[in-house]
Amino acid sequence: MNTETISNAAAALLGLLAEKPKHPYQIEKDVEYREMRTWTDLSMSSIYKLLQKLEEMKLVGSKMAITEDNRARKVYSISDEGREALEIKLRALLRRPEILKDPFHLGIYNADILEPVQVISCLEFYREEVVEMISGYERLEAFLKEQNCSTARLAVAIRPRYQWEGVLRWIDEYLPTLQEEQN
Repeated sequence: MNTETISNAAAALLGLLAEKPKHPYQIEKDVEYREMRTWTDLSMSSIYKLLQKLEEMKLVGSKMAITEDNRARKVYSISDEGREALEIKLRALLRRPEILKDPFHLGIYNADILEPVQVISCLEFYREEVVEMISGYERLEAFLKEQNCSTARLAVAIRPRYQWEGVLRWIDEYLPTLQEEQN
């Protein structure tokens, strides 16, 4: 089996199972609590489908467990093959930069269709939203530091702040150009 072919969603799921065995509802709660939907393609329905596929691939195993309220639940755990596939995928992800698809590019690419005053107004609003995003990530960083979050998990929270700061620098350079063209 070529373990390099696991998807990013599969890697995210295997990463959660590498922490400890979990049932699908626990996985969903982790995805929700960690806001992983902002950087993975995991949804509640995809978790079940992906677990089934990973089990067929022998990357995870499962067993039935009885909960405190006497209900049977299927609990999944990562297999040795799953851990190996995850490690291969993680090394590949950490080595390869990738341009992210951002719908904003579609808007700015076609901005000539709008009146310049409309574009400027939209970008000024966008700028305010970016400033708020940066502020939110700064608050998240402070919270995670208070919680003694791991360095790797903290990095996931800090990196978007730097990305938004780059966007803010771009807007601050681009807006004056548009304003000059309008005059």
